[in-house]
Amino acid sequence: MNILNLATTDENAAGVASRNVNEMFLELNHNSVLLVKQSGSNRRNVIALEKKPTNTFFSRYKKRIIDKWNEYAGKLNPLLKDHKYSFHSVNEKKKQTSGATILNNTPFKPDVILIFWVSGFVNSRTIKELSAIAGCKIFLLMTDNAPLTGGCHYPWNCAGFHTDCSNCPAILTESKKKIASENLAYKKENLPASIELIAGSESDYRRALKASIFKGKKIHKLIAPIDHNRFKPGDKAAARAHFGINSTQKIIFFGATSLSDPRKGVQYFLDALTILKEQLNGASIDFLILLAGKEGFEPFRNKGISIKEIGYLNEDSLIMAYQAADFAVSPSLEDSGPMMVNQCIMCGTPMVTFHTGVAMDLVITGQTGYSAKLFDTTDFAKGLQYLLLLNDTETKEIAIRCRNHALATITPEVYAKNLTSLF
Repeated sequence: MNILNLATTDENAAGVASRNVNEMFLELNHNSVLLVKQSGSNRRNVIALEKKPTNTFFSRYKKRIIDKWNEYAGKLNPLLKDHKYSFHSVNEKKKQTSGATILNNTPFKPDVILIFWVSGFVNSRTIKELSAIAGCKIFLLMTDNAPLTGGCHYPWNCAGFHTDCSNCPAILTESKKKIASENLAYKKENLPASIELIAGSESDYRRALKASIFKGKKIHKLIAPIDHNRFKPGDKAAARAHFGINSTQKIIFFGATSLSDPRKGVQYFLDALTILKEQLNGASIDFLILLAGKEGFEPFRNKGISIKEIGYLNEDSLIMAYQAADFAVSPSLEDSGPMMVNQCIMCGTPMVTFHTGVAMDLVITGQTGYSAKLFDTTDFAKGLQYLLLLNDTETKEIAIRCRNHALATITPEVYAKNLTSLF
């Protein structure tokens, strides 16, 4: 089967997801390529329409000029936004890569097209052209909620996308609120009736069912796969030694790319730690929080709790961190993933999460961790306490259940079987 995968890049988190699926199809002997707008890599079966610019003095100077111009233009014609909604798709009508250009650079006539994260590369008009020229099945895979809305990537509790995205709360400039409704109307006008949507989590699936743009269209749910031969349980003692951790402590792992992003719920985790100390009421539980990320973890340093900051982790070190931990936490409040949940469960590492995103599918209280009521810090603290108080036998048993659940639901083989059944 000839499979064309489309993504803006093969290099960031969303790009990795498309790259993994492309590699999966190649391993299954399908004729598959990933076509991206821009790439700096030379990976097999990845076709880039543009080479990623090298980091030269000229390129940096050019970027500064463009940034300054955009800043100046923004002041002349301001568009104020509430950044928690991640309203990045401001102009759906802006011309993107044409369907003809994409297909002319594809080395075969596709039998199916999978569209991943394509911001700044493919819009609804492009998809209409692809459908008209290729005449094949097209699937849109959700990496966030942008496919459902008039511009925001995370709608929180806004139900505007159920109808027409009018009076958009993400746009604070009153005269420009119509941008969202105009974007959604344009998308509805162009998206082919035959297009099918694939949500990667239960929360996204439920939202998709209510989205006006996909009314009458087929909607599926497939959880993103994880390489079970790479992400797997390991030698806990060796992993802890790698990070210089006392092997007798209970270890909680927490990784964050941003402490300030309200979607990631870091303050809720901090508040839950305060409640946890009260719940433990002086009980002698020796635990340490292993903190990973580029930012400093200043808010965690004055909680009276042992912490160890290990900085940014590459994938090999990230896997070791999962293996070192007794459990991990993801306090995300508004998320399509995060992928950390899939990875942890596959490594046999239980989690404490809020009941949203892919945690709704993979984190089962008492089986693979603790799924706290959304926004309820007391319940989140209860989850922390539950996993901290497990004895050694119970800790090993829950780790086994995590691994078995992941093997049954999110291996590449399971994903490929379920995805190809839709073709």
